Amino acid sequence: MSLSEKGREAGIKFSYKGSIIGIVLGIVLAVICSHILPAIIAPLVAFFLYDRPKYKEAVEKILTQRRLQKEQEEKALEEARIKEEKKVEKKIKAVQKKNRENKASLYENIYTVAGYILANQEDLTEYIQNAEDVITYFKASKEERRLAVEAFNYALDPEFNVDEFVENYLLYIGKNRDYINYVLTYALIIATVDDNIHYDAKDRLVAIGKAMGSSMAALKRLFKSNGAEARFAREFEKQSQEELSDSTSVSSFESQNSSSGKKKSKKSSSSSYNHTGAEKTSEALDILQLDVSATFDDIKKAYKKLMLKYHPDRLASQGLSEDMVAIYTDKAKAIQAAFDYLKKLYSEVI
Repeated sequence: MSLSEKGREAGIKFSYKGSIIGIVLGIVLAVICSHILPAIIAPLVAFFLYDRPKYKEAVEKILTQRRLQKEQEEKALEEARIKEEKKVEKKIKAVQKKNRENKASLYENIYTVAGYILANQEDLTEYIQNAEDVITYFKASKEERRLAVEAFNYALDPEFNVDEFVENYLLYIGKNRDYINYVLTYALIIATVDDNIHYDAKDRLVAIGKAMGSSMAALKRLFKSNGAEARFAREFEKQSQEELSDSTSVSSFESQNSSSGKKKSKKSSSSSYNHTGAEKTSEALDILQLDVSATFDDIKKAYKKLMLKYHPDRLASQGLSEDMVAIYTDKAKAIQAAFDYLKKLYSEVI
């Protein structure tokens, strides 16, 4: 852009003040020297050494001021936009957090994922039994059970739109590591028969899990453990119910049958897992975030650390809703069951 175009843009008129002075001075010198040359040279020198530089400086100053003002306005607009986006994001996260605290919504998501990954299976008998066992373990209300069943059947339909489900999930639930792990873990348990998951169901679980925000590393851990954490939690719940039942039962034959009751409980406990002892030990150590080299002191330290982090009373005191505490309570149950199993195992070795 030429100087004159910049001047028009800046709205500044050219000043010939120097040139006028140069003309006057040139005429004076021409009269003194009796030669016309000073009258020609003086105004030209004044124009190029004074008028033009001054004009250029004024134009650049105005354009710089305008550019800075524009940058400041753009910056202010950008800051306002970012502030508004953060405000909206904060509101969305608050709504998502509230949605995650809804137990019925949680069950719907679990059973939708389970239905979707099992949609290509021909015989659903055993899977339906798994689904029934899980919803019973959740102690779901009639309404929660109805919603879970509807979600499961809806996702089994070939016309089920998985992309729409994932889009709504991310919008209303958001990306939360613990929540998605919980959903995928119980979907895996429902889809697992005799500790195996059909390759098609596994592929579909990986695909929908990644779409919902789970990392590949988390999915690998899930398949490696085969839902061990949830199984330990359910085992803990079963043992607790058996102990409660034993402690509250009143019978004239109570003392006589106590030893047989214990044997029965022990048998039930040992048969609640189909895994080998080595597999169960490995899973228990994984839950406590340890490996096979761990000593019993390491196990006790890990147990105390994790229970301090996930204990329901502590989580409730932090302001978490009752439904969200329930999710973490499952983790605490798994930690407790894993510790109890390892404690018994190590005591037998010692």
